[in-house]
Amino acid sequence: MPATDRTLSQADNRRATWLELFFDLVFVAVISAVSNDLAHTVHGHLTVEQLLRFPLVFIPVWWIWMTHTLYANRFDQDDRIHRIIALLIMALVVLLSSYSERSLSGEFDAYVMTYVVIRWILAGMYFAVYNKQKHELRCARKLAQSITCGALVSGFAFFLDGPVQYIVFYLGIVIDICWQGYLRHNACQHPVHRSHLVERIGLMIIILLGESVISIVGSLSQVDWTPLRVGAAVSGFAMAWGFWWIYYDAFPLLERASRLSSGNLLTLSHLLLCMGLLLLSEMIKYTIVDDMNRTTFNRLAICGMVAFYIGKQLPYWQLFPPWRRGIILNSTVCLAITVGSTFLPNIQYSLMGISAGSLIYVVMSFRMFRRHPVTDYLIPRNQ
Repeated sequence: MPATDRTLSQADNRRATWLELFFDLVFVAVISAVSNDLAHTVHGHLTVEQLLRFPLVFIPVWWIWMTHTLYANRFDQDDRIHRIIALLIMALVVLLSSYSERSLSGEFDAYVMTYVVIRWILAGMYFAVYNKQKHELRCARKLAQSITCGALVSGFAFFLDGPVQYIVFYLGIVIDICWQGYLRHNACQHPVHRSHLVERIGLMIIILLGESVISIVGSLSQVDWTPLRVGAAVSGFAMAWGFWWIYYDAFPLLERASRLSSGNLLTLSHLLLCMGLLLLSEMIKYTIVDDMNRTTFNRLAICGMVAFYIGKQLPYWQLFPPWRRGIILNSTVCLAITVGSTFLPNIQYSLMGISAGSLIYVVMSFRMFRRHPVTDYLIPRNQ
């Protein structure tokens, strides 16, 4: 497609491009790689270092994907230059993932520099947009400056040692996230393209769910089947189906949500949601193969469910006020069932209880949708 001055966000019926879909597939593959550290237990136990390393290596990868997604949402022209740059970013993200497992033990310098290079490429993309239309797209320059500043702070970690190295690296990410969030909410004149942003995030989650199911299915060949493990497997898949229903049942309404403008809460909440899904996927897999002790199971179950529900519910809490009471009630009931299930005699029974909780949530959400319509908070379909 030849380059033009018209961005895809200005097009009618904007949908994800094939390049964006490929980017999502690569991103989920990289997520699988960076979360692979959770796939190695020692006598059914995940160490504190493993649990700590997971968010530390996941957040930088997630923020790269989210920054590119938000760029494409507003400024993508789907020209050849952008395609080449996007493919280069994908290659560098794959390289970044190769350092993830050893990032806290000896290869953090390489991890830092690869991350910084990716961020500077993204900043260059925003500067290029600003140079084309300086008067109309000053926001692009400000976003480029925030990315550059965050990358400089993170890059300074290359010259440090010890715990302060990690503090400085992630401080740069926090500065970047907060600064961009402020700019998108206060300084950018044009709102995000709602339907495209919702579609991209929804596609990423469905691919992530599929990857989780593949991981669970791949573990089944290792199972010496007993009635209890069969029950755990059935419960695990029922839980995955429940997650799909919980997430996507009201999801189409986000495209028409009148309060969705900057997209800050929608993007940031999905950091928690993605991490929650990955933790719960590992919990289900280990429970089926019976390779997890009670303490580790409880940590993954409670942390995973809390992250999933907070990440899923925050956008609806902000966008649809009539649902707020129901959101609190439904989430509290399901989290209480999760905590209560951790006291059952073994982890297979606990998984069955947690799975039942997710199905109870589905039923409760039907009731909430029927009793509390949100038509007043939706943009008419013809707009």
